[in-house]
Parts: sequence; C-alpha cells; structure tokens
Amino acid sequence: MDNKDNINTILKFMPKSQAMCFIAGLNGAEQEHFKRIANKIAEIIENAPAIYETEGKRDKVKPVLHYFYGNVDIYITEIDQSRNNKHFGYTSLGMGYLEAGYIDLNYIFKELPELNLDFNFTPKTIADYKRKYEG
Repeated sequence: MDNKDNINTILKFMPKSQAMCFIAGLNGAEQEHFKRIANKIAEIIENAPAIYETEGKRDKVKPVLHYFYGNVDIYITEIDQSRNNKHFGYTSLGMGYLEAGYIDLNYIFKELPELNLDFNFTPKTIADYKRKYEG
C-alpha cells in the first residue's frame, strides 16, 4: 500500500475536524511526520482482527485503535473491512464501566465531532481498561 492509499485509509477513521488538521499537516513543513503517522495507523488497520476474530478471548484482547475526548474513551478491537465503518470494541462514557458492542464511527463522529484518534496509543488488555474504569 503506498502512502496515498494509507492516507485515504486512515482518513475514514478520523472525525472530520481531525482529518482536516491532518491534511493541513500533510501539506505543511511537518509532512514527513504526518506521512509516518499515516503509515503506522494504516498498518494497524490493515493487520487488525476482523469482526468475530477475537470472539472467546474476552478481556485478554488488546484494542487496535483508541479514540478520546474529555471523559469518553472508545477502544476498537475488531475492524470491519467492508467499508461501512462499523467496528467492534468497548466504550467508556465516563460512568465507571466499559460497554462492549458495535461502534458506528460515522455516527459517533457526527454526534461527537471533538473526538480524536489517538496517534500515540499503546494498547493494554481490555481487562486492564476495565480495572481502570471500574476500580
């Protein structure tokens, strides 16, 4: 996959405001830095588990992508490569627990445009995140 494909791949995984800033970065003095980010995230997406691939692994699963804003955290553990942008993962809305389910990123980006894709995410297991949120 070349760099242009990588950029197109990751843009669908970003809310519009972050994507616009990312594109500006690609056109600025730091473009090499942004290209490296695009390559890194695209590789993560390309190699991510497909839907149902982690079924049965429960809390031992490590998310592949993380989104954040305020007290909201979204952890994507399985990516649906069918291009409908609905993936499986866990969400914390700051209420003391993680909820598992399908995550429609297009809907989430519309409802929470301030959300950001975490470019520096180092995944831990879902069990670790449950301990963090549930005490």
